[in-house]
Amino acid sequence: MVAGVLAIVPAALERDRAQWPWALAAIGVLATALALGRWTGALWWGVVALGAEYAIVRIGRGPIDLGAVFVATGLIAVTELVLWSLDARSRVVEGPEVTGRRLRALGLLALGTSALGSVLVLAGRSRGGSGVALTIVAVAAATGIVVVVAWASSDPSRAQR
Repeated sequence: MVAGVLAIVPAALERDRAQWPWALAAIGVLATALALGRWTGALWWGVVALGAEYAIVRIGRGPIDLGAVFVATGLIAVTELVLWSLDARSRVVEGPEVTGRRLRALGLLALGTSALGSVLVLAGRSRGGSGVALTIVAVAAATGIVVVVAWASSDPSRAQR
């Protein structure tokens, strides 16, 4: 469902390059479905296609918007949810405490990515202030996103993959 929203919304908003976004949307959703069918390598193609779709829609449309933050957060959520689904199929169903912990981790991952991504986009759009200060803020936000993703991927319940 998340992959479908990420696929349809940018493609539906595009007017000039109508064939490319819809083609990438179809590839993204199909690859995500193949990943859910246990071909995990397809997941990364789905994420790349959905990200490329958004990038193509945004080319030449002015400064980056906060929609990029939602797309990035959505792509991370799609990846995590597909991997979570594959984990659930390969093991005995996890107890409610493990499920709760994973759900909280996914929520914190999405929240952290959204917050830090917003800082990154706003720093990139800012016209005032020192270029050095904005660069420092942007680098700190980008580093924070990497830390949040690394933290989320260090979940010990995934060690058996």
